[in-house]
Amino acid sequence: MDWSAFETAWHDSGCRILTDLAAAFPDERLYAAAFHLFYMDGEEILSPALAANTEAAVRDDYGYSTRFVPPEWRWDVLDAASDAMSPWYHRLTEEYLAPATTEAEKDAVMDALETAHDTAMASVCKAMTTTARRGGIHSSLPREFVVVILEGQRGDEEAGLIRKSVDPQMLPAVPELTEYLRQLDET
Repeated sequence: MDWSAFETAWHDSGCRILTDLAAAFPDERLYAAAFHLFYMDGEEILSPALAANTEAAVRDDYGYSTRFVPPEWRWDVLDAASDAMSPWYHRLTEEYLAPATTEAEKDAVMDALETAHDTAMASVCKAMTTTARRGGIHSSLPREFVVVILEGQRGDEEAGLIRKSVDPQMLPAVPELTEYLRQLDET
């Protein structure tokens, strides 16, 4: 797999989709986009969902906030992103998972693929955040707009995935994300 080309494809597709979203809803203030719903089994790997949310869509009820919970966001799954990346995930399945025949081989391949995929997606997040900060997605995005991996299904790994996907110099610009990380670390 050409991981650099994979990252470029995700970056370009994700930025284009967020550009279209921001243009379609000019009165909304997008504050974040996130990759979530990562899926892989011994037979296939599927594209994670790209989600986006606005300040107006954040709910805070009884100490529970939806700010960093993509399944609760206004656009929890932007299908165009997954559709655009589907051929890449078919190729990942064919290159990594299909040749494995025993359970031990599948487990080893899945571990290696998960690590490589997480690293690539973290790079995509950082690149998309940088593009947004430079005004390359849409002029309406705030300077603190961030793209991040928010994979609550991975439990204890979520904080590490957030840290891997957000440049440490960016975290102070997003105090709510820093606070969310602190809360994850305490649990």
